[in-house]
Amino acid sequence: MSKTPRIAVLGFSLESNGFSPVATRADFEESYLLAGAELAADLAAEHPRANGTLIGFRAGMDASGPWEMVPIVVAQTSPSGPVDQAFFDELVADMRARLTAAGRIDGVYIAEHGAAVATGEHDPDGVLFERVRGIVGPEVPIVATLDLHANVSQRMVDATDLLVAFLTNPHVDQRERGAEAAAAMRELLAGTRTAKALVKLPFMPPTVTLLTGEGAGRPYGELIRLGQARIDRTVLNVSICAGFYLTDSSKGGMSIVVTTRGDAARARGLALELAGRAWSERHRYVPHLVPIEEATRRMVAVTRDPSLPALCFADVADNPGGGGRGNTTDLLQAFLAAGARGVALGIFNDPALVAEARRHGEGARFRATFNRDEAHPLSKRFEADVEVVRLSDGRLIGKRGASHGRTMDLGPSARVRIGGPDGIDVVAISIRQQLTDPTVLEHFGIDVARLRGLIVKSRGHFRAGFAEFFRDDRILEVDAPGLATQNLAHLPYRHIPRPMFPLDADARWTQTETA
Repeated sequence: MSKTPRIAVLGFSLESNGFSPVATRADFEESYLLAGAELAADLAAEHPRANGTLIGFRAGMDASGPWEMVPIVVAQTSPSGPVDQAFFDELVADMRARLTAAGRIDGVYIAEHGAAVATGEHDPDGVLFERVRGIVGPEVPIVATLDLHANVSQRMVDATDLLVAFLTNPHVDQRERGAEAAAAMRELLAGTRTAKALVKLPFMPPTVTLLTGEGAGRPYGELIRLGQARIDRTVLNVSICAGFYLTDSSKGGMSIVVTTRGDAARARGLALELAGRAWSERHRYVPHLVPIEEATRRMVAVTRDPSLPALCFADVADNPGGGGRGNTTDLLQAFLAAGARGVALGIFNDPALVAEARRHGEGARFRATFNRDEAHPLSKRFEADVEVVRLSDGRLIGKRGASHGRTMDLGPSARVRIGGPDGIDVVAISIRQQLTDPTVLEHFGIDVARLRGLIVKSRGHFRAGFAEFFRDDRILEVDAPGLATQNLAHLPYRHIPRPMFPLDADARWTQTETA
């Protein structure tokens, strides 16, 4: 291509928990909703707020030659319920108008999550991809990045030239996948044409079983590495998306997507091979959670015996990264009642508590009501005497894990302490999100290395940031209540295809049935 390529950049990132409150325009505006010049300015900043795939795509395109970015619009928010249909329709209409007005477009990059549903549409990701394809036409390459928890549909595959899913969980490779998308865009611009195959499995593994690091008991990581070992001159990409079991979507189930440089038979054969491996090992994806009572006993033992190593307690069912509200108090109250000491909880979503702490000021003591304004029944109210240790506007630069180098915005925030100098510290925030970076706690003066216990409102992404403090054998995944429960049998599914393993032990799949 002799002309400098003009690449449109856009995206919609929402992981929908079908059992959580609806995601509205206000949620996106609070998190990330930028278009045109504002989007371009953020991506050019030293510490962007944008997710890592956008940062990586821009860096990859910059490093590989001249190009012109055409910033369209990117909408992103923390995992929530289905997106409000009216807002989604407005967003797609805005994207279409901006793309149409942009003039010549030589390629499109879409930074997507891939596990969204809307209040009136089960495949908003597919809708968005189809609308973009309808505007730019069949010859313009479209490359999209996906979270590995994406629920992939045939519609999504058909409307794009390439889907690139994350390879790591915790997601520490977002920038690399963005750069991979940029390299593929250059190849597509040079004339490569792709062939794609999607194989769906009736298999919905809980997210705590989807860690990808080395070691025993991580079958998903083994499967992904097997797929990467098959990449060669013909195979361009292998993306294995386990899906998001909480979406309650008609496109639920594990997805194997193989993209080749024009060889449809190779794409199909490899997708079936990998699907067969995943299906044969489905019984390995079993959660092993610790009851609250056992977690409390372990914490009390650490409190009483300084020779025992500190422990980290993952409150996985209240993970804001899975649609949890980030404010259940069951584990906190159990630790308080048992007299646990030297503990921190991060990060607790409670704007009303923060506002009250700010009214009193640093150093003040008052009777606090947790979850004063929260209506969800799982987010129980309770009262405690607290001291306001530190206040913040909640803006900081991440240093570890997926947050490294990015601007983080927690909203107005406060560290409050229950039970005196060696009690339990709670870092309360106003913009719901999970804890992935120890920098957040350090920002409030908490020395993580000196803690005896840490409660994290996160399912697994905290592991990358906190690895220097807690080895895997010091992390307990706790079976506490929350909207991101790992027990599929407790969820009132209405839309997923059935039978579906592990909900249905008799679910069947064979390569011959799919081929």
